[in-house]
Amino acid sequence: MRQRSRYACAPCRQRKRKCDGKFPCSTCTGYGYECHYSSGGAENVATSVNGSASLQAAPISTKRKLSAAGIDGDVPSSAAATRHKQRQAAGSRGFGDEIATINKDREASTNGVMIPSKCRYIGRHSAVAFPQWLGKNLQSRSPPRVHSFAYNTGIRKELPYSVSFHIQNYITWAEVHDSLDIFATVIDPVFGFLDIEELRRKSHDHWNGKDQGCNFEALISGVIGLASLFSEVLCEGRELRVIQHAKDILDDPFVARYPRLATVQAWILRVIYIRSTSRPGTAWLYSCIMMHLCEAIGVYKEREAHEGIEGNYSLAQFRDICARVMMVARCLHFIISYEHGRSTVDVGPVLEHNIIKRGEADLTLQLHALVNTLPSDDTTIISNQDHPTRRQELTTALTSLISTPTTHEFFNLIKADLCFCIYRRLRLLDLGVKQDQLTQIIQAGKTALPASRILILRNHPWWNTVGTVFQFICVLLAIDSSESLATIPDAMETLATIAKHLKTHLADEALGTARVLVRSMTEKKRREATVLEKTTNPETYAAPSTATTTTNTEGDEQQPTSATNDNFNNNTSDINGNTSATAAAEMNMGTIQETENPVPSQDMNGLLDFMDPLWNWDSFFEPPLATMQTAPFSEESLL
Repeated sequence: MRQRSRYACAPCRQRKRKCDGKFPCSTCTGYGYECHYSSGGAENVATSVNGSASLQAAPISTKRKLSAAGIDGDVPSSAAATRHKQRQAAGSRGFGDEIATINKDREASTNGVMIPSKCRYIGRHSAVAFPQWLGKNLQSRSPPRVHSFAYNTGIRKELPYSVSFHIQNYITWAEVHDSLDIFATVIDPVFGFLDIEELRRKSHDHWNGKDQGCNFEALISGVIGLASLFSEVLCEGRELRVIQHAKDILDDPFVARYPRLATVQAWILRVIYIRSTSRPGTAWLYSCIMMHLCEAIGVYKEREAHEGIEGNYSLAQFRDICARVMMVARCLHFIISYEHGRSTVDVGPVLEHNIIKRGEADLTLQLHALVNTLPSDDTTIISNQDHPTRRQELTTALTSLISTPTTHEFFNLIKADLCFCIYRRLRLLDLGVKQDQLTQIIQAGKTALPASRILILRNHPWWNTVGTVFQFICVLLAIDSSESLATIPDAMETLATIAKHLKTHLADEALGTARVLVRSMTEKKRREATVLEKTTNPETYAAPSTATTTTNTEGDEQQPTSATNDNFNNNTSDINGNTSATAAAEMNMGTIQETENPVPSQDMNGLLDFMDPLWNWDSFFEPPLATMQTAPFSEESLL
């Protein structure tokens, strides 16, 4: 037998429509009526849109008749009457399943329209909302509903829901219970955007014959898949089948047409799993879809009592869940985009004032604090900045990031990753990185090394347990200072320990690549050391040969005579003024050629005498007549 409501609201009674007896009822919510109850009826019936939140309706003692052009048949409640006075005289409510509740007092603070019946948010300037506005402006008694009129030709029907797999037939309740415990212990403290108790209650109902819908199946499949990844509750084959089931639901056209809050939560879990197991391009694409879904259902908007509250939540609890969903989604997307060098989708702010603290175990706000330190990576903004301004912006972000406290090993890895991201951007500015900034980056990397080892020993394969250590080694090699090079052995030992524990291709590949880079740095240092050794060794810079050429009386040029290295080492100036050229002549030719001018000749060996600190430059540049009595290296000249 069909259950009927004992009382019906005044708009439903006048229009002879089915009423569920709630306040506001589903019919008034869908059509946009001002829901109210007449005296003697259900004036004290009060629930939220989903029947859980208790809202007390004000009693109504009198009725009034409609005018000839009126619509509502009974006296509205005090709150409804206030909203009714704020509407324009021509703004009568229209008909349709998707009519939007538009309040003039909120028009200045929002640029969109919330469709409660679909939990959908669209812009006021949208083509979908324009026909309804036009109908109201024309004072139509039946303005068009908010609908995508003539969006396409309609020659093909939309695809129906096609997923036939049911997870409750594949996973036992005991496995679900264990997965929820693992998720609540390991993942929920870091990404706290789910109500675990509500999820546990719905899971129990779903596995005991009370179907909770496809969106819930996608959500619980993501929870089970991540719990298995961090604890191996399921074997790898069953885990992948559960993840595939979540993918089939989220990619289904029917689910995409009617997204809910559980849909966005399932997408967040999917992004975490993809970031932990797949490639960076795929993770970034999925994170963009996740952000656009947050925009589609208006997660970042301040929800009112009549705006599609889902689940058994009060208004404050639903606002808390929405703010947390937006916070975690934004942090995930920004981290993935920043480390991959891709653009970001920023759809709106995080309403932090709506978040209800969950105790010391709730660490989600720490993640939000880390991400908030990042400067914008928008190419449009960066292109309008000069390099010093951009450098100052990155430097300030690095200082704020280092000073942000963290109490979880995963957040230590996130902090180090973000420091490396800022370092790579500073290097591209070609302005250099200051020593104190390099010290901060190295210290952040050192803090990440024990954190990575701890997470691996706990069998918690967060996505950056290997990547942070590998990137730290690359940063140390790029800094190329005595401090950074001294840290490489510890970092290499950590990476080797992780690779030995994981025994995966990616870990072994990272270790092999790091060893190649370290070996290349070693060879580079050896080449530089060889050059420096040649510089400090005087024998390596001896002249290979010195030749003196004599000419006979007929003018024929004779063969040059080479001087040995031993002769070169003996060609040093003595304190009595003998020049290197004279000494070379004595060794090579066996005769001493005396000249009237004692200034040394300008051959190859003579040039080396200019480096002698006892050289008398004043005497060298004086005319010959002034220097005939005193040689440049004589005792008198030295005095």
